[in-house]
Amino acid sequence: MPLRALSFERSSVRELARCRAVFASTRSTASSVDADAEAPVTSDARGVKPNASEILEKARAARRTRDARVTASARGRRQPFDVDRPLRGGGAWGSGGAFAYGGERVSARTSAELNREIMDAQYPEEILEHVRVRSHLYNRVNCATAWHRLGRTSRVNGRPRGWTSDERVAELEATTRRLMSTFAVQNLTNIAWACAVLKYKPRDDLLGSIAARMGEMVAEFYPQALSNALWAYTVLKHPRAFALAEALKPAILATLPENPDDELKQAESAKDGVFSTQTVSNVLWTYATLGVHPGVELLDRLAAFILKSAGSFKAQELSNSCWSYARFGHYPGDEVLQTFERCLLERREEYTTQALANTSVGLSYFGGSGEGGLRKLFDDIPPSWFRLREGNSQDISNIVWAIASVGAFESQVYKAAVRELFRRDVTDFQDEGLKALFHARLMQHDFAPDKDEVDVVYPDWVADKGLKPWLEQAEDTRVSTFQQNVTDAVKRAGYEPTMEALTEDGLLSMDICLNDKKLAIECDGPTHFYSNAPEKMTQKTLIRNRHLEVRGWKVIMIPYYEWREVYVAGDLETKAYVTKKIRETL
Repeated sequence: MPLRALSFERSSVRELARCRAVFASTRSTASSVDADAEAPVTSDARGVKPNASEILEKARAARRTRDARVTASARGRRQPFDVDRPLRGGGAWGSGGAFAYGGERVSARTSAELNREIMDAQYPEEILEHVRVRSHLYNRVNCATAWHRLGRTSRVNGRPRGWTSDERVAELEATTRRLMSTFAVQNLTNIAWACAVLKYKPRDDLLGSIAARMGEMVAEFYPQALSNALWAYTVLKHPRAFALAEALKPAILATLPENPDDELKQAESAKDGVFSTQTVSNVLWTYATLGVHPGVELLDRLAAFILKSAGSFKAQELSNSCWSYARFGHYPGDEVLQTFERCLLERREEYTTQALANTSVGLSYFGGSGEGGLRKLFDDIPPSWFRLREGNSQDISNIVWAIASVGAFESQVYKAAVRELFRRDVTDFQDEGLKALFHARLMQHDFAPDKDEVDVVYPDWVADKGLKPWLEQAEDTRVSTFQQNVTDAVKRAGYEPTMEALTEDGLLSMDICLNDKKLAIECDGPTHFYSNAPEKMTQKTLIRNRHLEVRGWKVIMIPYYEWREVYVAGDLETKAYVTKKIRETL
């Protein structure tokens, strides 16, 4: 198609898109926020707003003109599109820089013009009209740009109406499938990113095909593409996210700078660039959300970059990183924890309420840095810093649990957070939040240094509604092979053990107990220790032991790494091991 015809047709497309947008706005009610966002009312050249009938007639006229031009220019040349038709010329690119497919040859100049048209579009409706008229001319760059621009404009103007059933979207998806074998990594990640921003899963698992194509091109990924791809599939909760996360692990390590003294930047890294603060944060968040451990080496190296470049990280990026290390159970080191605490203290105004809550609960998983660092922070800060009234129910639950877990029961922020619960309705809280609140209340009851001076009272519904999810956790027990083997060894040592017994108040479960000696034996597997520090107990494990001790039980811990060594030596060694543990404790 000549460029002159393209220019004329472009003006018709823009006019039609504008008219459609204006007409859509006149049909919407004044209360429709989405319609106002995607179809603002404009005035004509005389400064007078056109009425609905004028707009409709204009739209029909523009459509007739455009369709006539397209038909005339394509008559005798354009062949019906066949999805299964292979690319001509033995590859994606023909001679002279032209793009060959489907019986047509479009010049690089024409493709560049198409891309400019897509980039000039300000509304999703304009892009979809361009897809309807021009998608038969698209190459891989045009197709990916159309998706990416849809994501960008929809962020500002809202998603188009009837998005999921729009035939133009189906046409863009068909074009994407047709060009699949030609896409570069950047094209693929742009399409996936746009779908995540649009919160849209294309038909016939197009995202699955894109992920499969990504899997063939792992070696070509660069930092921004890595984080965008992982982020998109995680946000969309696509089943391919797990396989993609596993496949990209080597690529992340390969592209990560060797020297942690290289400071990271806040801006997104470009193609072939280095890791940015956003890349680090997104990689951590996606793997933590998926529950896929990326490996100790990668987490240690990312922690070194956080320590060096904390000042360049946005507050949300720091919050996501802190929360992620807690989810991995990976101890980042006291210096990194101190960095998270310092940034929370010095840059509190940059944190959203959710970011404050996630950072607090992430830090509390490790008990904070050093000796009492996190508790001091909670003791020193005023309640206003946490903007409690802005938080949702889960944020409040996390903040209350985090403060209680480090014993800051007399802090003003703890008292304010519990008082905030009286303003909330119990129906706002999910089981996870109720369980956290019940545990916080239990910790106050068990661990408050002077219970008479802690003037904090929880709403009655915390005990009433939180008890059930708490007991379900205590009763949800599965006897492991590790636990059974330790029980057998205790029997050989001459004792009468009971498995999965509850404490007298029914609130805590013990792996193994000797009732006559008030002795609890806990078989602690890897989840009770940090993944990169296997001999360092988690804060939750320490809290569990304190709860049992408050109830008069002596606790014996059987770490998995010790048991593994004695178990291979045979029954005599295991008997001697448990006998020694019991006698030392009694």
